[in-house]
Amino acid sequence: MNKVYRQRNVENLEQAFTVAEHEFGVTRLLDPEDVDVPHPDEKSIITYVSSLYDAVPRVPDVQDGVKANETQLCWQEYYELVTILIQWIRHHIVTFEERRFPGTYEEMEVLWRQFLKFKETELPAKELDKTRSKAMFRGLESAVQEGHLKIPVGYHPIDVEKEWGKLHVSLLERERVLRIEFERFVWGGWTVYTLHYSLHPWCPCWCSLPHWSSLL
Repeated sequence: MNKVYRQRNVENLEQAFTVAEHEFGVTRLLDPEDVDVPHPDEKSIITYVSSLYDAVPRVPDVQDGVKANETQLCWQEYYELVTILIQWIRHHIVTFEERRFPGTYEEMEVLWRQFLKFKETELPAKELDKTRSKAMFRGLESAVQEGHLKIPVGYHPIDVEKEWGKLHVSLLERERVLRIEFERFVWGGWTVYTLHYSLHPWCPCWCSLPHWSSLL
């Protein structure tokens, strides 16, 4: 700054025009001598200043910074929610593909009740999380469209819906297989009862039969 104060106006103008041309690519439309006069050409000065304004990067205002921070926080929350949701979906798809089942009525009953609890409580809760993630993404769409955010593969709501669809298919298949296993237990119980009754008609054993009808 001391150098600026010591230099003549013409020298300062020359330095400013040179920096603008070399650093920002602003074409020199004026000479220092044209400006350092009592009545410079206003039209030429306005044209030059406009070129300079267009070339110099805009300094973000406070609101831009606040908005960017809010967007980043929203994205972080969305990313974590979707990550947990996708992991949960894939875990249960693998679980539902298991085809080894218990060999006793009591263990099978526990497995079935766990499945019912999943359908009635855990599944609806995760569906609410899926709905919430879609609402959060709508708040991020403008940032995505403007190129401020890049969505990783598998994190778009469409991708989440595809994973959810796979879970639904796996869920239906799991229920179908469980019911087949139940029928095996039921018919097995009736076979034992029929054989027992044919050998001992005076000693019915109704109480020993599993009551699957109350569970299915």
